[in-house]
Amino acid sequence: KKEQLDLLLSTLPKDQWDNPPEDSALYALKCYAEVYGKGKATKMGWWDYWYMKQTLPTQGEIFDLVAIEEDYQKQREEMRTGSKAAYFPVFIDFIDSGIQTKWRGPEPFAGDQCYAPLPDSGFGKQYVKNLAFYRDGLQPWQRGLEIGMAHGYFIIGPFVSLGPLRNTPEAATVGLLCGCVLIGMISIGGLIFGVTEGKTNGKVKRFDRPGD
Repeated sequence: KKEQLDLLLSTLPKDQWDNPPEDSALYALKCYAEVYGKGKATKMGWWDYWYMKQTLPTQGEIFDLVAIEEDYQKQREEMRTGSKAAYFPVFIDFIDSGIQTKWRGPEPFAGDQCYAPLPDSGFGKQYVKNLAFYRDGLQPWQRGLEIGMAHGYFIIGPFVSLGPLRNTPEAATVGLLCGCVLIGMISIGGLIFGVTEGKTNGKVKRFDRPGD
């Protein structure tokens, strides 16, 4: 089609039309034009036809040089400022939310300084800080009790619903006993870990704060 050919020509400067780069779609079109046509091969093989359809971009995939340059400048600006537009998924497409998210930290070349919307936001940090594992002012047994109460309900359920005795009246009792055994095994493992890891000033070394 003439419209598609005009768009292909617009992707390259005029002085490259006769000898386009090999990685361009215009080069693929030129190769087919040199093989097939009037006075040349008149019948295209199925493989060449399929490969041509896969290689040549559709009309919706071809952009003019102005659009390519604008997209390039936009990407450079995002890399310079360390911000990125947030997109929301809608069915099989994405829409621009108009929100700019900051993904780079204070040090531009530090890979571990990349920010993420959830863990680095104020809400995410406050949520993690309020978890029993990180909350200040709790004794070890208080942390264990709170974590156990929060997750203990999910331990018995699989044994009751998926265990070999799930269809018997004793399913709930067996599930409770299995949950108790599992907690006991985890507790013994935690005690062994604490003993072998060693302590400094009454604290486990692995969880000491920087400077202790």
